[in-house]
Amino acid sequence: MSVMSKAEVNVPDARGYNELMDVYSLHQLIIRKGSLLEQTPEFVSFKRTYIGRWGGISYILHLLEKLMADNGVDLGYVEGRKVAELAAGDADLRRPSKEELFECIVNKEEVSSKVKIPSLMFKGHEGPILAATTI
Repeated sequence: MSVMSKAEVNVPDARGYNELMDVYSLHQLIIRKGSLLEQTPEFVSFKRTYIGRWGGISYILHLLEKLMADNGVDLGYVEGRKVAELAAGDADLRRPSKEELFECIVNKEEVSSKVKIPSLMFKGHEGPILAATTI
């Protein structure tokens, strides 16, 4: 019985880490104290995946940084796919509303306590009661 060398064994090429990251990553980006953390593996993969549409995406990320910095949000998690969708649906690069930006945030509960968006403050079952109390 002969032993087969590695050259004789037909082993398919394993996919690399970067390729797997680009395909399976959640692309959750981190904004800490108003600055996007651009050195995380998630961000690097996100940028590599959406580089063809980076102009619009970069604009949306800048607006999210500003929203969080202006409202004193220490830590925000942003869903990259929603940012890409928002940028894709906005070919003329109009300024998205705060509500549209807020939809890109993953940790809405923590962020909503600092970011006051009137149209979102009085939604839900308790909304009318909260609105009446505020007035």
